[in-house]
Amino acid sequence: MSSTGATTPVWEQKLRNDMALSVSNLDMTSAHSQDAMETAPFGAAMRSDDYPPPDSVRNQLTSINVASVYHIQTATGTCIETIRGLKNTQPDRDIWNATISGACETAIRSFSDKFDNAADEAVKLIEALPPAQQNGAANFMSQSMGIVNRVVNRASSGLSSIDMRSIKNFLAGNWNRLTEVDNNVKAACSYAINTLNAVF
Repeated sequence: MSSTGATTPVWEQKLRNDMALSVSNLDMTSAHSQDAMETAPFGAAMRSDDYPPPDSVRNQLTSINVASVYHIQTATGTCIETIRGLKNTQPDRDIWNATISGACETAIRSFSDKFDNAADEAVKLIEALPPAQQNGAANFMSQSMGIVNRVVNRASSGLSSIDMRSIKNFLAGNWNRLTEVDNNVKAACSYAINTLNAVF
């Protein structure tokens, strides 16, 4: 809801709706999500009647998205390190399952929390703009947040793939899946940050 307490502007409703739709997809990853980053269109489509936001606003909104990507990378890394820490413990399927599930759920939940925080930060910034610039800025944020959503999907998919089959490998001393997930998420984050900084 708008901080003014008045009726929520259309641009804010759309921005929050777009971001809520992204968050609702965190548990529903596509079989093709691993390839989504490389094949996704990255242009921030804007309606012709939207007044484009000034470069300073674009830079601030891009910074919000870049910070979100860094958060995803950090949260995923923390999850991976928590799971890797099991190497130094006595193998116990029940304890390891609980640790793995808890670490993955915490990371994925933090992605959702970061989306909420990014939306709040963007809304504050956009509310301070002249009304003629608000729709364009909100559309810019919605479109560029799509890149962040693709990274969330890759990270969520990777963490979700660390499941019962992986625990068998971990108990057998094979920890390669963690390295694969970590490398995939780092690559997706790097690609997204470069794209956000280059395109926007």
